[in-house]
Amino acid sequence: MRKVTIFSLLLLSLWSCAKKAAVNEKAAMDLGAFKTFKIDTEAKPVSIFELIEEVEIMRLEETDESLLSHVQQVYSTEERIVFPSGNDGSIYSYTKNGEFINKFSHVGNGPGEYEFIWSFWVDGDRIFVSDINRRSLLSYDLEGEHLKSWRLPFYAKSFFTYDKGFVAGLDYTAFQDTLQFNVLFLNESMEVKKMANPYLYPLTLYVGSSVNSFQPYGKNLIYHGFKSDSVFLIENNKTRALFKFDFGEEWLWTEETLKNATNTTDLIRQTNLVWWVDSYISEEWIYLSYKTSLKDVFTVLIDRNSGAQKAVKVNKNAATKYAMTPIKWEEGRFMVGLQSPDVRAFINDLGEEKVRFRQGTTLEEIESSENPVLMWVKFKDFE
Repeated sequence: MRKVTIFSLLLLSLWSCAKKAAVNEKAAMDLGAFKTFKIDTEAKPVSIFELIEEVEIMRLEETDESLLSHVQQVYSTEERIVFPSGNDGSIYSYTKNGEFINKFSHVGNGPGEYEFIWSFWVDGDRIFVSDINRRSLLSYDLEGEHLKSWRLPFYAKSFFTYDKGFVAGLDYTAFQDTLQFNVLFLNESMEVKKMANPYLYPLTLYVGSSVNSFQPYGKNLIYHGFKSDSVFLIENNKTRALFKFDFGEEWLWTEETLKNATNTTDLIRQTNLVWWVDSYISEEWIYLSYKTSLKDVFTVLIDRNSGAQKAVKVNKNAATKYAMTPIKWEEGRFMVGLQSPDVRAFINDLGEEKVRFRQGTTLEEIESSENPVLMWVKFKDFE
């Protein structure tokens, strides 16, 4: 009898594991399938504090060399985090406990120098900076020593390393006169080996996004230009539509609009329609930001598995918002930047029991510094 019971339990365990594996496999297949997410711009927003399970906060050490204005494009190596901050073109390195390591700036007119940082990313032990104004891409080691520069035959805002070369996003200008493309695949010498995402009507818009249109996604990349309602997966030197954000009649850049648009800035001011979309994507979540004017920003959190979504407000009080800067997803948590004067009020609104500080960080140290903090947010599953 005991043998039969053990055998039955073994079968039950194997069946449970097989079922779980099948569910996980189906979820993975579903995540790779094209989806449309209909965005309700009239949805009543809920407080972000109702959606947070817990947060981890890390101070960024303030020294005479590390006075930070904001933190946005953060990349991680095994031992450090690296990001640009401020308008002086400086790039900072910190330990993963928030201790300052070094900074460098190569703003100038000489070899190995840039005028302004447009795209920024870290690949292994190399830092990359693209400068659209000078049509150049530059690389440095983690200590700031110049490694290599490339002169570009086109204007590209966004770049990323890909398949022993690069991929470029042309959000502002066309590559060819007849059939125009958004995405270029390049070899190590910056020669175009393949093009993707053709479009008929180029959109001239004299505003810039500091968000790189490319973001790592597993072993692949995601491409999402801020003027597009569609997100593409880049794999095997091809682009494939991953999903679309459907704003219905609230979306400005229809084919008819693009065909007839002359002054796009005036069009944005007059219509009050959605014209700017930034997305931050993990396997489980999408953190979506969009604009309907030149200043108002709206946020939506989407559960990719269920398709459920919440319009989110990040209010400090009735009149003001927390200055939370979205950065990226990291191991199931959403990394954001938060100004240090807001940290205590944020903790009070969330609840101290949901907050923990990374080793080396204290609230007293945060409040004695003007540097922003990094915060990793874990969201609750939607009910």
